[in-house]
Amino acid sequence: MSRKEAILLAATQLFAKRGFSATPTSAIAKEAGVAEGLIFHYFRTKEGILSNLLNEMTESYLSESRDRMDHCATGLDAIKASIRFHFQFSRDNSEALAVLIRDFPFSVPRGGETLSKLTKDGADRVTHLWEECIDRGKKDGSIRGVPTRETALLLWGMLTGVSRLQILGPIEVPDLTHHIIDFSVRALSGFTEKKGGKAAVLSFSANALLVFS
Repeated sequence: MSRKEAILLAATQLFAKRGFSATPTSAIAKEAGVAEGLIFHYFRTKEGILSNLLNEMTESYLSESRDRMDHCATGLDAIKASIRFHFQFSRDNSEALAVLIRDFPFSVPRGGETLSKLTKDGADRVTHLWEECIDRGKKDGSIRGVPTRETALLLWGMLTGVSRLQILGPIEVPDLTHHIIDFSVRALSGFTEKKGGKAAVLSFSANALLVFS
C-alpha cells in the first residue's frame, strides 16, 4: 500500500468513526503512520481527501456497473444486474459510503467548485447509465414505454434511499435486493395482475410510482 493509499484509508476509517469535522489531519497522519505535511502534499486540504474518496468511489461504481450491464442480454436484465451490483457495492464499501452520505453534503460549500463539480458530474454519469439501460430495454422490448429520464431518477433515488437507510438509518433495514428487483421488473415490464376482475398495473410516472386499478 502506498503512503497516499494509507492516508486515504486512515482518513476514511476516522471520518466514519468521528465525523469529518471532528477529525484533525494530525489524527489522520498518526493513524496512517506518516508526517502530517504529507497529507497536504498529496491532498492539499482535508476537503481534498474527501473529494479524492468521492472520485474513487464514483469511478469504481461506474466501471463495475458498466461491466455488469454490458454482459446482459436485454435492458431489463441490465437493470436487474445493476440493482444487485448496487447493493453489493454498498455492503462492500459501507464505511466509505457512510462518510460520503453523512459528511459530504456539508463539505461541498467549503470545498468550492471542485467538490460541487465532482458531485454533479458523478450523479449525472450514474443517472446516464440507468438511462442507457432503460432505452436499451425499450428498444429490445423488455421495457415498456416509460419516460427515460424520469424513470432513471426514480430508480436511482429508490436505490440510494434504501442504501442510506441501511447505512445510517435509525432502524434496521434488511436486504431488500430481491424485493426491489421484483418491484422494478413489474413496473418496467408492465406486469399485469388480475384481481377481482380488474387489472392492477404498476406504472412509473414522471413524478411517482402510481398504482391504477
